[in-house]
Amino acid sequence: MARESGGGVGRLALLLAIVALLVAWAAYRREGGELRTLWADLSGGAGEKVRVNAGPDLQEWLARAKARLERRRADVAGQRNLEQVRKDVADLREKLKRSYRGAEPETQERWKSVDTDLERLQAELKAESSKALAELDATLEKIKREMAEEKEGQR
Repeated sequence: MARESGGGVGRLALLLAIVALLVAWAAYRREGGELRTLWADLSGGAGEKVRVNAGPDLQEWLARAKARLERRRADVAGQRNLEQVRKDVADLREKLKRSYRGAEPETQERWKSVDTDLERLQAELKAESSKALAELDATLEKIKREMAEEKEGQR
């Protein structure tokens, strides 16, 4: 008499779990997460108390956006890789919208202003306009002001 086993089903479940883990890891990396900051991102700095739905720290998002745009400044100044820069700006806008989807109305209004600047920059890049560099500099200045205001608000 043949004995049936759940080995095949168990292997399939393990394979699906591994695929789900890889997809989750890819999404985490896409959002700028790193292995060394994984626990801090999950816990929100709360030690053992895990905050799963915690949004990103605004100051951190602004710093990352500023650094990302500053790295692209030479490309914009030289009118090189403008399509890739435009994609970077589009990605920043999407992350900003996702980050503040559940925020208070006054916070959303504040960040619509940053999004509007990013939108103008994106349009100038798409048109390959000579105004793109000036728009990039204006956006960077706006982000710096927002960083200063956010820092003041945390005191």
